[in-house]
Amino acid sequence: MRVPIPAVILLIIAVVGGMWWQGTRNKDFLTPPTPRELEEVRTRVESSFPQTAMVDDAISEPPRPIEPPKPPVEEPPPKPEIDLGDVSTPPTLTQYGERTPQGAPQLMELAEALEEKGHFQRALLAWERVLDLTKPDENQASAAVAAIRKLRPTLPDWNTDPAKTIAIKLHAGTGKKMAKTLTPILEQAARDIEKASAGMLKVTTEVTAGKSNAKGPTPVAIWLAGPSKKSTSTEVMSFTVESPEALPAEVMKTLFQLVRSFLSQTTSYTVPAALAERESPQEAMTFRITRLCWNEFATSLNLPPKKEETPPKKP
Repeated sequence: MRVPIPAVILLIIAVVGGMWWQGTRNKDFLTPPTPRELEEVRTRVESSFPQTAMVDDAISEPPRPIEPPKPPVEEPPPKPEIDLGDVSTPPTLTQYGERTPQGAPQLMELAEALEEKGHFQRALLAWERVLDLTKPDENQASAAVAAIRKLRPTLPDWNTDPAKTIAIKLHAGTGKKMAKTLTPILEQAARDIEKASAGMLKVTTEVTAGKSNAKGPTPVAIWLAGPSKKSTSTEVMSFTVESPEALPAEVMKTLFQLVRSFLSQTTSYTVPAALAERESPQEAMTFRITRLCWNEFATSLNLPPKKEETPPKKP
């Protein structure tokens, strides 16, 4: 059934009018609001917008400049792994000599790699090659000596068989009064040389007593030679001492100089640096003269001396 149009219009007017009357019948549109009412309205309105202050602050701050993206950092390529060689066979005293043409830095890297892998005897040999078969600078030589000083006490002597030692003789000549004092000091020096050589040398001593000086300090002459009278000998070095207390230090200092001088004159090994001020000669012989050099030194003293060429006879 259709609703007549006039009835629809009347219903619409009645609904709108009823709602207007219901919402405005208690309202006063003529009296202005009091200040308190205005403040309440303002407070309600402000509380309905909690982000206003933050927005204002953000607007008041200047915009931050946009930083350009940083280029990616290129990492250096990894170093190639160092070839340690065959570590399954027993090392030799001349081990890694074939690598010395590569220079001290490569040998030092090899020695460090061997230490990291736990091959300490081989690492010691590599450090020794830095000293005796390359030309290390001061820093490289100091690093090698420090590593040898650390490793040597933790490892057994290179030779532990008394039958395989190389015999040499430590000679000294002095006055009769000093000879008695010098004998035990020379014997202790012989033991120190054996220790420095890692058990490869057997050193005996011989003190020759001459006339005593009536006045002044007593001179002492020292040299090293092979066991026989026909063996090669080092040069003879002399010194004087004012008191017996200074004798042990002078003996060891002179012995280091004798070995160093002999190696420089008769071999192609890198010459050990001279003793530094207040440096222990015993430590220098142990940590700066390598075991290979000690072996070469003793072996050379056991050879017969070179014969000097004689001029041809005149006809």
